[in-house]
Parts: sequence; C-alpha cells; structure tokens
Amino acid sequence: MGTQGLAVRLRDVAVGYGSATVLRGLSLELERGEFAGVVGPSGSGKSTLLRLLTGRADEHGGVTEVLGHRVRRGRPPKGVGYVPQLEAIDWEFPVTVEQVVLLGDAAASAPVPWFSRAERRRARGYLDRLGLGGLHDVRIRELSGGQRQRMFLARALLRRCELLLLDEPTSGVDLATRGDVLRLLGELHHLGLTVLLTTHDLNFVAAHLPRVVCLNVEITADGAPRDVFTTDVLARTYHAPMRVLDDGERVVVVDAEPIRLHAGPDHLDPPTDRGRRAR
Repeated sequence: MGTQGLAVRLRDVAVGYGSATVLRGLSLELERGEFAGVVGPSGSGKSTLLRLLTGRADEHGGVTEVLGHRVRRGRPPKGVGYVPQLEAIDWEFPVTVEQVVLLGDAAASAPVPWFSRAERRRARGYLDRLGLGGLHDVRIRELSGGQRQRMFLARALLRRCELLLLDEPTSGVDLATRGDVLRLLGELHHLGLTVLLTTHDLNFVAAHLPRVVCLNVEITADGAPRDVFTTDVLARTYHAPMRVLDDGERVVVVDAEPIRLHAGPDHLDPPTDRGRRAR
C-alpha cells in the first residue's frame, strides 16, 4: 500500500522536547479507517506520541507522516482532530461550549466573539449531532464529564478531520459515560473516521478495540489484543507481572497477585479507639 493509503506512518522516529528524548525507534503504520489504542504505564510516552502527530513535539530522528504529509514541529497537519485529557483543561476559564468548539476550527475567520453566522451554524450543527443541542451558551464548567468529551469531539469534527486523536478519553468518567463515549467513537469510526486513542484501561481495549499498540519508550508490541496481551509483553511494557485470563470471547488482564492490605503495628489503634479509651 502506498503512503497515501496511510493515516499515520512513522519510520524509526525518536521524539521528545528540547534535547530530552522521550520515545525512540518508533516504526508504525496506521491505515485509513482503522480504530486503534495505545497503552502503557504513566510516563511511557503515550501523550508525547499524540503530540508528535499534531506537530507539538520535537522530532529527533526519523520521519513522521500524517495523512500523506510530513509533520514538522509547529505545523499542525490538516485533517487531524485532537481531543485532550479532561484533567489538563482549566474548566474555570470563562468560555462557552460554542466558543470552545469554534476555536478548534482552523478555518475560522476571526477570534471569539466575532465568528460569522455560518461558522456558528456549523458549530451548533455538530453540537446537535453529538447530543449537546441547546448547550451552546453554557459555560464549560457546568458540563458533565460525558458532555465535556462530546464538546471536544465537536471541536475536532469541526476541523473536518480524517484522523481523530484522543488522549485518555475514558479517564475520570463513570462506566455509563465510558460506554457513551465508546459508542460515539464507534459511530464515528463506522462513518470512515480513523481513530487513535491512548488509555490506561487494558480491559477496555481488549473488549472493544481491534488493534492495540503497547508503548514504553519504544513500541513493545502491536496487533490484536488477544495476540498482544500476553504475560511476557505486559511484563516488558509495564515492568510488573500481570495475569491474562481468557473468558472465551476476550482476554482479561488482572494483577499477578492480589494486593493484601496489612494492619499496622498493634500499638497503633484507630483514632476512634484512642479517643474512646481516653474517655
């Protein structure tokens, strides 16, 4: 397949910030229309990989191509939508849902609040499609976790993106919201969007995604969850022992040994006991 058929192509890439290298030896191809997840421990470089693909990290070596074009620092590639981690957002910043969505449109004519009627109409159209109709004038701090994810999805889609990158989209949300986010991403994928997300949730990936990339400074494995989630691969990726169970339809990853919580020394009684005895 030629490079025009690829959404992402990395050839022996090293990447970091300034002189510090975070990831090295990255070689990866993601075809247009794929749905894949990147997993790894905290500090493994998952977010840095997404920043590389959006032109916000320093390429120290190799070649990075997105949607058939070379990516360079400070030049966000066209056709790429990015949804950041919710924890990284200042939710007290005084902007509305519509303003956040419009600020994601690279083709917008002017800064907030001087967007054209056509731009506002497009933004509200995406908000309606994502179940946020009528919330365009709401301040972002008033949104629930699921609504915040949908707002950033609307912002990404407004860019007419072909590749959607999401950094920990299921972090900090409850199970019901996680399910809503997953269904929405599935719908977008079926419409032809290429989706690449990072996550800490191995079992979320194992149950729902067709492809997983294990990452810790370098790529340790790449393939279907059933093929990739093995005790050897997970030990290399996480530097900790894990067990992999097979329930017939999917694999499930659990701790190698249950964590046992031991009581403290006998002389350290709970505060309530101490107070009771003092009386």
